[in-house]
Amino acid sequence: MTPKMKKFDRFLEKSIVVFLYIFAAFMPFKIAVTQSSIGLAIFFWLLRLFVTKGTRFKPIKLEWGFLLFVAASLVSLPFSQNIGESFIFLKRLLLIPIVYVLSSQLDDEKIFKRLIYIFVFSVSFYSLLGIKSFLANPTVRVRNIHNSMTAGGITMIGSLAAMALAVLYKKKPWQWIFAALTFVNLMCLILTSTRGSWLGFFVGALLIVYFSNRKLIIAIIALMPVVYFLGPDAFSDRVQHMFDPTWRTNAKRIAWWSVGWEIFKDHPIVGVGDMSTQKVYKKYAPPGTTELVGHFHSNYVHIAVTLGLVGLAAFLFMMVNIFVRLWKQKIFLGGQDPSLQYAWVMATLAIFLAFLLNGFFEWNYGDAEVVTMVWYAVGMAFVIPLNKIKLNK
Repeated sequence: MTPKMKKFDRFLEKSIVVFLYIFAAFMPFKIAVTQSSIGLAIFFWLLRLFVTKGTRFKPIKLEWGFLLFVAASLVSLPFSQNIGESFIFLKRLLLIPIVYVLSSQLDDEKIFKRLIYIFVFSVSFYSLLGIKSFLANPTVRVRNIHNSMTAGGITMIGSLAAMALAVLYKKKPWQWIFAALTFVNLMCLILTSTRGSWLGFFVGALLIVYFSNRKLIIAIIALMPVVYFLGPDAFSDRVQHMFDPTWRTNAKRIAWWSVGWEIFKDHPIVGVGDMSTQKVYKKYAPPGTTELVGHFHSNYVHIAVTLGLVGLAAFLFMMVNIFVRLWKQKIFLGGQDPSLQYAWVMATLAIFLAFLLNGFFEWNYGDAEVVTMVWYAVGMAFVIPLNKIKLNK
C-alpha cells in the first residue's frame, strides 16, 4: 500500500468509527440519521475492503443463513403483486452488513466499550423521555416518537442490554449504573403496554439470570404480582387478558392471521411478494371488513404470506443459525472470567430470543428501529474472538 493509500485508509477507518458512534447514539430516535450514518459506515468499509485493502472480510459462519434469505427475497420478487414496492422493501436486506462492519472493523477495546455505553445510555434516555410523556398524559400508552409497539420493542432491547451488563459486568460503579438504567428502561417498557415485548423481556431476563445468578429468578417472579397490583389500571387489564383469545386486540390478531392463512393457501410457494398487504387483505377479508392491515402483526405469518414457504424456511434457517452461533460464542467465552464482552454476548442472546418471541405477535422484523438494534447487537457480539483482542474484565 502506498503512503497516500495508507493515509486514505486511515481516514476511512477513523470515519467509520465516527459514523458508528453516531449510529449507536441515534438508533432509538432518528431513523434517517441512523440509516445515513450506517450507510456511510458500510460504504467506507467497502472502500477499505476493495480499494485500499486495509481490511478483509471475516466470515462469522452466518453467511449461509443470510445468503439463503436474500436469495428467497429475490426469487419472490418477479412473482410479486406489486414489484415496485417489493423492490423498495429489499432495502431491509441492506441492514445485514451492519453485522460485518461491526464484527470485522472493531479492533480496539475503547471503541468497543464506547459503542456499548453509547447505545445503552441512548436507549435509557429514550426511556426517560417516554416516562416523562406518560407522566404528562397518564391515559395514553407510551408512544415517545414512535408508536407503542415500536417503543415496546426498543425498551425491551434496552432493558435486556442494561440488565445483562448490570448482572454480568462485575465492575463497579458501572454495575450499579447499569442496574439503575435497567430500572429506567423496564419502567418505560411497562408503560408502553406492549404485551409481546413484556413476554420477550421476561423470557430474555430469565435466560440472563439462569446463567448468572439463579436466585434472581425468584426475585423476578416475586416482582410480577407487585407490578401487577401497583401498576396502572391499563397495565393490569392487559396482563389479565394476555391469553384471552376473545379480548380486543387478541381477537383482532386471530382474525388477521386467519385471513393470512387463506392468502397463504393460494400462494404457498413464493407468496404474494414483500409488500403492504391492504389490497390483498381486502380480497380475502370477510364481507363488511373496514380495517385493512398493511402487515399481519407476526413475523412468521407475514413472511409466509409475502414470501411463501421458500421465504419462511429461509427466514427460520437464518434466525436459528444466528441463535446457535450466539450460543457457541457464549460457550467459547464462558470458560473465561466474566468480561464486558461476555456480558454483551449474553445480552445479545437474550435480546435475540426476546425478538423471536415478540415476533410471534408483532411484525418487528419489518420495524426498522427494532431490527436495526438487533443487527447491531449481533454484530457487536461477534467482535471477539475474530479480532482476538483482550477486553478489560
